[in-house]
Amino acid sequence: MFSALPKSVQAVCASGAGRCSALNNLNKVSSSPRKEQLRCQHHASGDIICPSMVQGIDHIRDPRLNKGLAFSLRERQQLGIHGLMPPTIKNQDQQIEVCRESVRRFQEDLNKFTYLAELQDRNERLFYRLLSENVEELMPVVYTPTVGLACQKFGLIFRRPRGLFITTHDRGHCFDILKNWPEPDVRAIVVTDGERILGLGDLGACGMGIPVGKEHLRV
Repeated sequence: MFSALPKSVQAVCASGAGRCSALNNLNKVSSSPRKEQLRCQHHASGDIICPSMVQGIDHIRDPRLNKGLAFSLRERQQLGIHGLMPPTIKNQDQQIEVCRESVRRFQEDLNKFTYLAELQDRNERLFYRLLSENVEELMPVVYTPTVGLACQKFGLIFRRPRGLFITTHDRGHCFDILKNWPEPDVRAIVVTDGERILGLGDLGACGMGIPVGKEHLRV
């Protein structure tokens, strides 16, 4: 099993005017041709995600592109996501405060771990900023000692696949499996055979929490 660090992806959009100005231009923007919407591109180091391949709801579903409520009104109109989320606009600073308070509401570390995993699945930039600004508080949650319990409960808290699983049954065609990894730009790889997870013994596929947790330390 291994987990690789994805390349950093940043959404670069045409900056909108003020909220009031955007509201006044609502009809004009909504009726603009498709090429006007394609002016908003998502850039990644080394590559550009083709706008024609990322449409509407994909900007919200992809955690690398999702900005949550930080999308301006004009961005929502141009990207085709206007009306697909609450109308409130909150910048990243405001969202960070909400996430910080949400984490602190949980009494059990495993619940905090699950919340942070869901945040990463939803908005990676928000997740890593929250983690980097609260290292002492949250690192014990995303890594040791909480990650050990998370591995033991892996089957119960599993939400979204992360990492690549290679079993003994894949002997002879491992390369074919490696080609299935969706990120072309791999910066680091964390590997484990799952035999000795923090002294807990052989956890098999449930040991994936360790490579994923170590990856957080290196971002």
